[in-house]
Amino acid sequence: MKKKLLHFFHFSRKERLGAFTLLTLCIAVFAIPTILQWTRPPRTTDFSAFEATMQAFRQSATASNTAIQFDFDPNTASEEDFKRLGLSEKVAQNICHFREKGGSFRKPEDFKKIWSLQPKDYSRLLPYVHIGMKKDRQTTSADSTDKPALFSFDPNTASEGDFKKLGIPGRTIQSMLHYREKGGIFRKKEDLAKIYTLSKEDYARLEPLIVFQTPYGTEKKTPYISATGNVENTPKERGNGPIDINQANVETWMSLPLIGEKRAQQIVNFREKLGGFRSIDQLAEMYNLPDSVFQRIKPQLVVKAYPTHTLNINTVSAEALDAHPYISKKQADLIIAYRTQHGNFAHTEDILNIKAFTDKAWWDKVSPYLSTE
Repeated sequence: MKKKLLHFFHFSRKERLGAFTLLTLCIAVFAIPTILQWTRPPRTTDFSAFEATMQAFRQSATASNTAIQFDFDPNTASEEDFKRLGLSEKVAQNICHFREKGGSFRKPEDFKKIWSLQPKDYSRLLPYVHIGMKKDRQTTSADSTDKPALFSFDPNTASEGDFKKLGIPGRTIQSMLHYREKGGIFRKKEDLAKIYTLSKEDYARLEPLIVFQTPYGTEKKTPYISATGNVENTPKERGNGPIDINQANVETWMSLPLIGEKRAQQIVNFREKLGGFRSIDQLAEMYNLPDSVFQRIKPQLVVKAYPTHTLNINTVSAEALDAHPYISKKQADLIIAYRTQHGNFAHTEDILNIKAFTDKAWWDKVSPYLSTE
């Protein structure tokens, strides 16, 4: 029995050598990966981009959580107001830049035109958008605890102090006084609602208090004595014929009702940046021109000469493109980048090869002001 066991566990010299060789190979197979790992330099992963994204996400989440909801006018709210509403600094700057370029919000739905505004932020803020409201009312607290006084008043003769006692916002008071200084007259109660900065709530509150001391519409107009001694209409009512909006200078614009020197200069500046008007309705796109003023002067405007100034997209700089009212800074950068990568444009329509440019309405407006030579 013992001999059988010894014979069973006995290995010849060749068998022992083969077993040792096999064991050595197994050790080498398992040890080589570990040895190679020790000899390789340590690998590091750059998480900076991921961390920056997460930081931006946390800031956005923090801004949303700490946002204050209050009524605001996107045409007059400051960058700080937009940040308090929970918008990021980038979105707030884009809104302000849009206004600086001559853009304006004519109805609450226009607010979603800001390309970087998230849909959830637009849906959250839409109920608080009030076009034409007083800027100092865009806060969560009132400026004063005093309640407005209620008394009858004539909007044609009431003083600034009377308007303040009635609780009318300061900006609206200035608009009413400026309207009167320009020769405007409130002939019926509904005329007061035409003041674009007067909210519907304030008008509804004031309408029962309006009492006219003079039956306007039947009074005689005071004649205007010209330098030659002839009796004419007032300077704002003299019929000098229609005004060509592409040729009119500051003095010509000032001859129109409700157009002062500052507003006339703004119109001329807007026309120069635009390259000239192709239609009268383009004037309504100018920021700070109330629709009530535009509708008042529109019948006296014509377009006789079309613009000739265009931007050569093969040589123009990003700054010059950005200065155009219809082109944003982002669009200008995209055009320059595409030109740098692909060479000069053969046709202006080649801009539409840029994937970001899909707005046909925008292209129809801006294309007449672009050229390739």
